[in-house]
Amino acid sequence: MAKSLYRHEEQALSRWLLTITPFAAALFALAFALFLIQTAHKEDQAITSTLEQDLLWQKQALKNRLDNLNTQLSGLAEVIATEGFNSAEFTGRSLSLLQDSPEVMSLEYVDETGQERWRYPQYRPDFLPEQKHRNLVAARSAVLASNESHFSTLVLGKQSVPLLAQVVPVRLPYNGRHTLLAMINLNTLLQQQVPWWIAQRYQVTLNQNGQQIASKFDRNLDATQLSRGIGFDLPPNQFELRATVYQQKQSWQQHLLTLTVAALSILMLGSTWALRRHIKERQKVEGQLRQETAMREAMENSLVTGIRAMDKDGHLIYINRAFCEMVGYSAETLIGKSQIMPYWPPEDLDRCMAVYRAILSGRAEPSGYQMRFMRANGERFDVRLYAAKLIDGEGQHTGWISSIYDITELQRERDALQASHERFVTVLNGLDAAVSVSDSASCEMLLTNRQFDRAFNIPDWHGRYCALPYVARRKGAPIDTEWFDSYRGHWYQVKSRSSVWVDGSEVWLEIATDITALKNAQERERQQNEQLQQTTRLISMGEMASSLAHELNQPLAAIASYATGCRNVLSQAEPNISQLDQAIEKMAAQAKRAGKIISGIREFVQRRAPHRKPCEIADLVDTVRTLLAAEVAKQQVKLTISDVSTLPVIYADAVMLEQVMFNLMKNAIEAMHNTPQAERALDLLITPSDDILSVVIADRGPGIPPEQMEQLFKPFYTTKNTGMGMGLNICRSIIEHHQGRLWVEANPGGGSRFIFTLPLPQESYEP
Repeated sequence: MAKSLYRHEEQALSRWLLTITPFAAALFALAFALFLIQTAHKEDQAITSTLEQDLLWQKQALKNRLDNLNTQLSGLAEVIATEGFNSAEFTGRSLSLLQDSPEVMSLEYVDETGQERWRYPQYRPDFLPEQKHRNLVAARSAVLASNESHFSTLVLGKQSVPLLAQVVPVRLPYNGRHTLLAMINLNTLLQQQVPWWIAQRYQVTLNQNGQQIASKFDRNLDATQLSRGIGFDLPPNQFELRATVYQQKQSWQQHLLTLTVAALSILMLGSTWALRRHIKERQKVEGQLRQETAMREAMENSLVTGIRAMDKDGHLIYINRAFCEMVGYSAETLIGKSQIMPYWPPEDLDRCMAVYRAILSGRAEPSGYQMRFMRANGERFDVRLYAAKLIDGEGQHTGWISSIYDITELQRERDALQASHERFVTVLNGLDAAVSVSDSASCEMLLTNRQFDRAFNIPDWHGRYCALPYVARRKGAPIDTEWFDSYRGHWYQVKSRSSVWVDGSEVWLEIATDITALKNAQERERQQNEQLQQTTRLISMGEMASSLAHELNQPLAAIASYATGCRNVLSQAEPNISQLDQAIEKMAAQAKRAGKIISGIREFVQRRAPHRKPCEIADLVDTVRTLLAAEVAKQQVKLTISDVSTLPVIYADAVMLEQVMFNLMKNAIEAMHNTPQAERALDLLITPSDDILSVVIADRGPGIPPEQMEQLFKPFYTTKNTGMGMGLNICRSIIEHHQGRLWVEANPGGGSRFIFTLPLPQESYEP
């Protein structure tokens, strides 16, 4: 009876187990289906959320890039305003900007008239618009009006290239209205600024008014209907940044997971009955193993070092949590992998495969390997990998174990330090100046650049050595002076200052620029100016020849007349001695007058070095008036000269100043050739003021157009048919040699006024 009851209970239990197992399998399949549906829904929500976040991120990245470009352009504008666009600072920074910004097609410096003062590249690509394009003109006008940077409206170049001009003002010290303009290719901007991980997910486009103007997409991927757009305004432009999701192919891991779960559902019915037999036996063993495993996992998961184990065939059999966090893959994804690992970057496959094979062959380097891995999101990072044999509890070699250290930050710091050092050495060696740093106490040379070694013939194999300073050193303000190398015959511009070295010691930084060519050019220019001055005097002498003949004829004719009168007096029976003495005195006065005219001309054309001495203004004016008397009478010009009898003595070269006054007054007379005779007036006004003397020569000629006023003083520029174009240039050089200024302006009453100033001496001079 008991056995029958026991058998009945056993049969009931068996039926219950047979019934519950299919029911559990069905519930499992239903739960799995619901899980897949929910997962798909969550994936869609996640994709939409990620799309919006990525779109916002991409918009901010583009904004940051354009803001950074605007900052760099503003920096270049400041360099132009302070140092000019021909300076080395501007050249270096502009080339660096163009090299680091592929989206910038050209960089142009434009003045207020719309003329290009500088551009790079020098030859304009065909698809770039001219500066007269209305969109560019409008953008420059907006910048000049607001004195702030602006974008132009969209410009479609040839082949429909979408272009956008970013314009910044150049704030020149003399209030110049110039601009710096960068042409940006929007297609290139997207190609450069849309990272690969976004380009793999979405088709990114930039639209305006519903029309696509720029894009970045993969032709091998198909776009879905899921897309999002966000406003991307670059006033006055209103763009839309849109991203469309690509169709995602299910990975083989997902298919494998689906098949595995389905197979498990089928096998569950067959395996359920066998599992129960081993449950109790395994519970005891598993309890012990669980404790040991928990301890080992706690220890391994506490490490920050990644641990990876492979069998002899190279299949991954174990990875710890630190390694999973390091590469961004779960342990389930990586376990069982061999050969090409998912965390190997495509560009370093050969390197990774070589290390992989070296470990499997037992030829691992004891010092380890430096490698580059790839995270699941595509980010690259550097690691240091050490490998050793994996020995089991029985002492058998079962595989290989590796420890991996993330050295990305350490490597980045090393690379940054190395790159900084290389840039510093490159810049230092690229300078034309000789740069040196020497110890302040011992004069030992600590650092020199290539130009220093070349300039002073320092061999490449030199050891420690000392060098004498160029000039005497002193504390305080930096030293800026010139130094002559008598051994090599070179001139140097030397800048020296005290500084602190990397170890805290005091050093001297000295920069020597070779100015020998400049010195030679200055000497040649001085000699040429002297020759041109002599030539000008000779030309002026030739022009005065006819007038001087008339001027000398007057005293000579008077002498002849007085001589005839003396003869008539002497022929009388009783000569009048008083009349004879008076005639002889007048003859002597006329002879002195003729001699003074000839002496003034000889000094005027005599070639000699500048010789300054105290001189009276009245004497200078009297000499010039004598030289021009014939020309004034011939042209019937009314000459007015202010009172010069009370003017102070000046310290100058009298002949040179006479030449300046003569040339300016003679030019004024010639300018009134077509002026009505009654209106021909030449005014010479000389007035002292504080510590300067002002000389004004005003005529009533036709005047000088404003655009020619500054051109008049340039060498070889002339408005005369037979002029050389050097007279006014030499006059300005003479006045500047006397620390004065010479300029021209319109005469309020008509004609022109040439004005020059001379400094008055601070103390009196003995005549």
